[in-house]
Amino acid sequence: MSANFDLNALSGINAASNGLAVISNNLANSQSVGFKSSRAEFSDMFSGSQNSAGNGVRVEAITQDFTQGTINNTGRDLDMALDGEGFFVLADKSGQYDNIYSRNGSFKLDKDGILTDQSGNPVQGYLLNEALSTETNPVFATTLGNIDLDDLNKVPKETSEMIFNINLNGQEDYNLSSPTAVATTGSVGTAANLAALLDPDNAVAEYGGTADFSTSKLIYDSLGGEHRITASFYKRGVVDSATSNSDFNGDGTTDKYSSWIVSYTLEDYDEATGTYITSGVDNTTTGLASGGNTSMLFELRFDDQGALQAVYEPNDTDPAAISGDSPALDANGEPIFDNLTGWTDVGSVDPSMSWLVNNPTTGASDPLNFTADFADMSGHAGTYNIRGVSQNGYQVGDLIGLSTDADGVIQANYSNGRSVSVAQLAVANFADKNAMEKLGSQTYAESFGSGTAQLGTPQSNGLGEIVSGALEYSNVDTAAELVNMIQTQRTYQASAQVISTSQTLTQTILNL
Repeated sequence: MSANFDLNALSGINAASNGLAVISNNLANSQSVGFKSSRAEFSDMFSGSQNSAGNGVRVEAITQDFTQGTINNTGRDLDMALDGEGFFVLADKSGQYDNIYSRNGSFKLDKDGILTDQSGNPVQGYLLNEALSTETNPVFATTLGNIDLDDLNKVPKETSEMIFNINLNGQEDYNLSSPTAVATTGSVGTAANLAALLDPDNAVAEYGGTADFSTSKLIYDSLGGEHRITASFYKRGVVDSATSNSDFNGDGTTDKYSSWIVSYTLEDYDEATGTYITSGVDNTTTGLASGGNTSMLFELRFDDQGALQAVYEPNDTDPAAISGDSPALDANGEPIFDNLTGWTDVGSVDPSMSWLVNNPTTGASDPLNFTADFADMSGHAGTYNIRGVSQNGYQVGDLIGLSTDADGVIQANYSNGRSVSVAQLAVANFADKNAMEKLGSQTYAESFGSGTAQLGTPQSNGLGEIVSGALEYSNVDTAAELVNMIQTQRTYQASAQVISTSQTLTQTILNL
């Protein structure tokens, strides 16, 4: 019987010792980022009949508590906390595992600009698909990869696309060359004025009017050189359905529309004078005696609801030939602008522009080609409103900061003024988190018992959201751990007392 006492008490001492080890580990990691506390779970040991006194106690399992830890702001761009379910996904630099997983979002950039944890394991995410993405609509890959924040701006990118999203005031009077000019001779739609707008530097007579609205944007050549493109909009006139020959909806009847001319010019900054000077010429007109047009024209046609319906450009860019004669007059003496001789419908998306610009490095003129997207243009009454004018070129730039959205999209900011969505963080979850293999440094590996990793992105499929500039600290409740420590200590002492009592009884028996 004494031996049974001793063995039971010894199992209690061993179990309490393991329990104290778990508590001490929790307390030691109470400030560890992303640490999850554990508890020792005990179970009794029986053998024989139901009325057996039992064979003691053992540690059945050491279970981790994966409840949310406290999220504290740090203000550091590379600190990220997961608020909710899931783990950050890391590539294992040792190569032992494909991926490892952690709640510790204290990240850094290595010497190559790769986002890693503090141990150097690369953070995994869904990288930007540059072929499918636009500046305003990033599209991400569907396979995981290292997040490289340094590579995107090591070389400049030539502008290849511009998007114009502007509302033109539909109530604007049509543009005249001077306040006293009559519409039939001073309208911007007359041949002489169109020629002056098409090639203002070489026109015989300069256009006497001013643009109704203008906006400028910097674009970039293949070396990252800056050029300023200016779009000037002129209200050309309104054509009613009786005199129109445009059938926008294909119902067999002509439609009323408003006609606008937009003139594009390209300029470079002259440091000597502190001004912008004309620098680009239309690359399709370099064979002309004038040496190339210094402007490109498009006509925009809006229906009576203010929606853009058609875009035209001159198919003969010789200023002497454009538009033929002055517009014909309708019954009210107003000009008819429907004469499409010399104009081609190019659609509202991707009409191309090709310029010759000076290359300061080679001293030669290089082509700069890009497409223009007018699809979001409108002609509603009341105001001019730039909803967005964007282009996709840039100079060489260095990473100066980043931010991360709640959905895990990492926005990198570069010294060239560019902000780019470079990747979206991956988040993983497991069916049985407690069956994951513990690797230390708050990292885990997939195991057979945990099930395969369920991959996703923050805020999707029940996964948590990203809190940028913050860290999730340990979920250890220090006060509760101290109480557990006292209780476990008493269990240890009681088990030791049982052994002492057993020895006293044994000695008593031996003294009989």
